[in-house]
Amino acid sequence: MRLPSLTSLALSASLILSANILPAFVLHAAEPGEWDQFLGSNRNAISTAKGLNLDWKEKKPKEVWKAPIGAGFSSIACVGDRLFTMVNRDKRDWAVCLDAANGKDVWAVDLDPVYRDKQGQGPGPRATPTYDNGRVYCLHPMGDLFCLNAKDGSEVWKVNIFDESKAKNPVGATFYWGLAASPLIEGDLVIVQPGGDKDNAVLALNKENGKPAWSAGSASGGYYGSPIAIDTVGRRMIVTATGSTLIGLDPKKGTELWSHEFGNRVKCNCASPVWVDNLLFYSAAYGAGAVALEIVKDGDKVTVKEKWRNKNLGAQFATSVVYEGYIYGCNGDLGRCTLRCLDLKTGEIAWEESKPGKCSLIAAEGRLFCMGENGTLWLLEANPKKYVVKGEMEDLLTYKTWAAPALAKKRLYVRDEKNLICLDVSKD
Repeated sequence: MRLPSLTSLALSASLILSANILPAFVLHAAEPGEWDQFLGSNRNAISTAKGLNLDWKEKKPKEVWKAPIGAGFSSIACVGDRLFTMVNRDKRDWAVCLDAANGKDVWAVDLDPVYRDKQGQGPGPRATPTYDNGRVYCLHPMGDLFCLNAKDGSEVWKVNIFDESKAKNPVGATFYWGLAASPLIEGDLVIVQPGGDKDNAVLALNKENGKPAWSAGSASGGYYGSPIAIDTVGRRMIVTATGSTLIGLDPKKGTELWSHEFGNRVKCNCASPVWVDNLLFYSAAYGAGAVALEIVKDGDKVTVKEKWRNKNLGAQFATSVVYEGYIYGCNGDLGRCTLRCLDLKTGEIAWEESKPGKCSLIAAEGRLFCMGENGTLWLLEANPKKYVVKGEMEDLLTYKTWAAPALAKKRLYVRDEKNLICLDVSKD
């Protein structure tokens, strides 16, 4: 296995040594409180952690370590004493496993040549690795899906989802930024989104060997927001966004259960759906706005009904947090961005604040951890009545800090295009 080209011989030696002295990684299913995939175990950007530091004005979180991991927009999956992410180093893109204690590489796997979108938003991977029972599933922006052994990074299998689905790879198009939807594990399947328009917008593969199980959906796009799995109206379903619709699929056969038109002029639905309190919430920028859908059973069929739809929140790429009946999300795209709080039941705006600007956010223990794109980290109350700041860490990172934060074992992980920082956010 080839190490990143930017590492020196001395660093290579230290990596080998660290791998030898680390305790053996025990293969297991993710445990409660672990952050094993994009936006956490439930893909809702909410952590169940308790005993956190809830007032940074009294005590700032301690920086445990800072590691120069490389460029990219991939967030962090945290399982046991390991962290998994994807990065760009020099002219190659990599899947890396880090020691949670110090941020040092445990292993690194060379995936593909560096991905760069035509607009030049930034090099490197976009999707976040998904951990499942000792394996890590990593999707490169060019469509290569890797199943790796979490212990040592050895390849279990590899397929290209464009080749398998026969969907067109839009690489080079002006308004295309590479595959960013993080793989979803559902039973024996791994669900990905090649974004085709001929029953191949969504693709399911056998997670053990990568062989295709089904493909579905004929609305092109949907490369960015990650799919979720929900239970409602007496059945399991996959819910995801294509470039112009929200769709619900049967996870075993891929049968389309329902479809609802929702999108914008550039077919760019980038956030992930959120399922809470028997409502499906979704938001997109570039004029789309927000919608709350009820999923209902109509005889043998499943249909959706709009509870409300408006322009009160337009999420460009960061998935909103829905917490205790209220939506907290970043509104705006190419111009001014604000943080807004909306009532989930009505869609009405409860409050709006110019700070922290464009941000990604997660929630835990009544607080919002908001990572601003300019590198400032904010701690806010999840308060539907008013905007309340409980602390901030200015210039913690640099522009563009677009990756979503991750929280596990009372440690918060944030990254920009150069570094990954681990913060101790415990109360004690």
